Amino acid sequence: MSHKIKIIKGSASNLVRVALSMLLAFVLPRLLVHRLSPAEYSAWVLILQIGAYISLLDLGLQTAVGKLVAEYDAVGDRFACSRTLSSSVSILCASAAVGAVTVALVAWQVPQLFQQMPAGLIGDVRGGILVLGMSAVFALPFGSFLAAFTGLQSYGFPTVLATSSRILTTAGLAILLLLHGTLLQMVWLMALFNIATAIGQFLGWRKYAKEFVGFSFRLVDHESVYRLFKYGSALSIWTVASLFVSGLDMVIVGHYDFGNTGYYGIASSGSNFMLLVVSSLFSPLLPAVSSLQSGRTPEQLGGIVIKATRYCVLLLCFIGLPLLIGPYILLKLWVGHDYATRSALFLQVLVLGNFIRQLANPYALVLLATGQQHLATVAAVAEALVNLSLSIYLVQRFGAIGVAIGTLVGAFVSVGLHLTVSMKLTRSMISMSRRKFVLTGLLRPLLCVIPSTLLIVLWKESGMPPIGIPMILISFLATAAIGWLVGLTNAERNDLLSVIHRLPLLP
Repeated sequence: MSHKIKIIKGSASNLVRVALSMLLAFVLPRLLVHRLSPAEYSAWVLILQIGAYISLLDLGLQTAVGKLVAEYDAVGDRFACSRTLSSSVSILCASAAVGAVTVALVAWQVPQLFQQMPAGLIGDVRGGILVLGMSAVFALPFGSFLAAFTGLQSYGFPTVLATSSRILTTAGLAILLLLHGTLLQMVWLMALFNIATAIGQFLGWRKYAKEFVGFSFRLVDHESVYRLFKYGSALSIWTVASLFVSGLDMVIVGHYDFGNTGYYGIASSGSNFMLLVVSSLFSPLLPAVSSLQSGRTPEQLGGIVIKATRYCVLLLCFIGLPLLIGPYILLKLWVGHDYATRSALFLQVLVLGNFIRQLANPYALVLLATGQQHLATVAAVAEALVNLSLSIYLVQRFGAIGVAIGTLVGAFVSVGLHLTVSMKLTRSMISMSRRKFVLTGLLRPLLCVIPSTLLIVLWKESGMPPIGIPMILISFLATAAIGWLVGLTNAERNDLLSVIHRLPLLP
């Protein structure tokens, strides 16, 4: 099977998950915001966010397993694949122990972390953090088994597992909400599904991937541990930086402006939808490039980056522009007038910030695939420092919107440093003209925003009411037309048409 077909299959499988996530994400928050008070919903958002922090203790090892297994599988070295998986699971078991202690400490400090939280919610939040956090700790080592599928570029089982888990979790929470379940009961349900999904990852590996990637604690060896740490160390810096970029946003809002935490959480969910689509469609690029990099020149890898960036920008425009020009009407359809009124501005700023940051997403994926991520840490660290310091400063002056502004400014810093520093340092492996990257990779597809911009200006000058669904549809169609005719080359249009025709035939 060609690498192009593998990427297409991976993207298609991920797209199924995204489509399902969209459907379920539309249903569950509507129930949550109507069944929970704003304070309870804010508490729920904080519990989920803190529980998600455990994933940072992955130390980049899931990505490392996916990359290394892809490399070893390409040359048929199954023993090395097995040593990599076994060593990763062992490291993550130790990391999980650290996570358990961390969860206990955070739960203990809840009153100090969220001083504006109503006293009646403190007990539930403490218990929720402990229950959900410990379930995430339990699940941490099992992620390596799923990463083996990524390295093998086999996406069927991960798609089925993620889809089933998401459906069952959403259905369970919806039923519990309709039965007037408590906040803590909802957390317990989430925790049980986390554990069940982790066990499912192991069982799926044993059934579908064990033949290609084995596992045994006896296979743990110093060489594999060293290589995993070497690859993951720089990636861990990126991971910690991402915590400062977006992972701490909700906690900062909860600490300084608890009343807006739920509204900020809804905006983050809308913005994260855009990130989910982009990451799902482009993540198969990493194992594919990992398995073929030895047969590609730096110039060819640079060409892959530019082409993938052009596709990425077009995708961002299609998804991001409706969220930017019609946040109120979309949020109102989703969660009602109150949340739409309070969340619309947060959503616009967050979408714009994440739009800017994702411009460098294909370049970052190829960096990871070639093991050059340590040469681009300056951009990640600088963005983290700017984002965190500016968010803390601005939230005290302007409330939650200050945190969103910090995200936006940090995104400009990140992309700017990638262009001026990272691309110079990595040109021995990824060789491309930065001028060509900007002109053909970024600016050419960005021309598709012109019709939408003109429509917005004309709409406002005519004194019409706030933008509605018809306006959003016109904007989307105009964006799609310009993107297709101008943003893509003739060859890329033919390639896309070919892919569309072949998708129903893919096994």
